[in-house]
Amino acid sequence: MKNFYLVLLIATILSQLSCNGVETKKKSTKEKAITSLASDSLLDRSFPFDSTFTKDFTTWYNYTYSNIRLAQDFIGLDIDSKKIDKATFLNTFLTDNVVAFKTKILRGQSVYQLFKLNSNDESIKATIKQMASTEIAHFKMEGVEIPEFDFTDINGKVYNKSSTKGKIVILKCWFIHCVACVKEFPELNQLVEDNRGRNDLLFISLALDTKKDLIKFFETKEFKYATVPEMKRYMTNKLNITEYPTHLLIDRNGKIRKVVNRIDELVPFLKNKVIKTTL
Repeated sequence: MKNFYLVLLIATILSQLSCNGVETKKKSTKEKAITSLASDSLLDRSFPFDSTFTKDFTTWYNYTYSNIRLAQDFIGLDIDSKKIDKATFLNTFLTDNVVAFKTKILRGQSVYQLFKLNSNDESIKATIKQMASTEIAHFKMEGVEIPEFDFTDINGKVYNKSSTKGKIVILKCWFIHCVACVKEFPELNQLVEDNRGRNDLLFISLALDTKKDLIKFFETKEFKYATVPEMKRYMTNKLNITEYPTHLLIDRNGKIRKVVNRIDELVPFLKNKVIKTTL
């Protein structure tokens, strides 16, 4: 019976993390992203470790959501302050009871160190392992060629490997009743506007919903991505998507370069790797 309630608790937490998110009254997601990006632009800044950030689930989650961006490039340290690669860093969450804390910014890059988790809160432990599992799956997708596709959006435009060759594709996986998916529309629309005129960038979304439902939905919600209906089979069987929203960045050669659940984790990568250079 104890295991049943733990599984139920984890399921509830995960549904909040993926679609609805954990609501706070302190800052909006966008404000947090702006604050984090601003602080990460500073050089050689240190942050004193505060063990109270794991005193309960909400405190830990709010800290982690605002400060730990595992999808981005970072410098990882183990519990002995020794540098380790990203794969080892992520896998340690699965093998040991550890938690990540942002200790400094070094030459503009975040430094995350692992510490022993000083909490018996099973919801924290379970969520850490689930988040790590997701990031490991995303990390393994980087460098892999995107599976063959033949998308037709609700306006009849066709996208396949031939028509997208030589272009960078920003792909969003979502569905109408996902609160978090719809909540980020303004940020995504702004991303499209900021890159208007760039013919080498394509913004495409894959939806679970039917064409009819999407057309009706877009009567009241503006979304500037090209939207492809009824993509459940492709997202589930080909891309192995388990959480929504999920964003994928595909390079000019059709290879997956980045997979994230939060658009504010993709934007810095876009600015550093796509806008300043080329993929």
